[in-house]
Amino acid sequence: MRIDPAGCAKSPACPAGDEDAHADLCCPVRVAALPGPPMSAFSAWFFAQVQAADFYRALHREAVALLPAPSPGARWLDVGCGPGLVARLAAERGYRVLGTDLDPAMVAQARRQARRAGSAATFEAADLLADPPGGGAGPRFEVVSAASLLVVLDDRAAGLRRLLARVAEGGTLLLVEPDASMTPQAAAALRARLGPALGRGAWVLSLWARTRRPERAIRAEDLQVPGWTLRRDALLDGRVNAWRLTRDVPA
Repeated sequence: MRIDPAGCAKSPACPAGDEDAHADLCCPVRVAALPGPPMSAFSAWFFAQVQAADFYRALHREAVALLPAPSPGARWLDVGCGPGLVARLAAERGYRVLGTDLDPAMVAQARRQARRAGSAATFEAADLLADPPGGGAGPRFEVVSAASLLVVLDDRAAGLRRLLARVAEGGTLLLVEPDASMTPQAAAALRARLGPALGRGAWVLSLWARTRRPERAIRAEDLQVPGWTLRRDALLDGRVNAWRLTRDVPA
């Protein structure tokens, strides 16, 4: 559904400076119609629009494609799944996928998006970075992923340990995080250079860059863990990194 921006009760112009985004994201009619607590529901709906940007989907699809084709029954856990983009992409490849998020509104949005896409991915509200009941590690998965999650954690070392604890022997942790070079200036230059090639929702790139703090970007030294092999793949002209930590198999 689209809302004419002329009918949105004179709400302030969208900070992205994009009329389409204004029609989608700033209309109080749409916000008022969202289920659940207003801010939580709006955040879930807003991030679904972010994940719908063509370039955003493409770079996460590229990241997911770095993982091998699944063996029968291989499981994928997406932590901090938000509206579920990575989980749906992994399910498209044939993995049995569970996406989790702290926010029930995000989980509801992820389920809604999955139904619309006919995706087999499943979702639940859970804090998988907390210690599981009984003190065990909890179930393990062939792939664990987290996109734009580690960078926002207060204790990223503890978060990394808990993510790794969910990876099965020989499995992989996939982290998708903006690079330190993801600045507003770099985003503007990329938009100017690529133009229409970024597709619908290019405004998301500018917004994403404005919300990043380069000094908090994930670097290789943050991810060096004994017993794990680290690989980095540059996405979106190097503005985003896909990090893979693969559990070493004992000889």
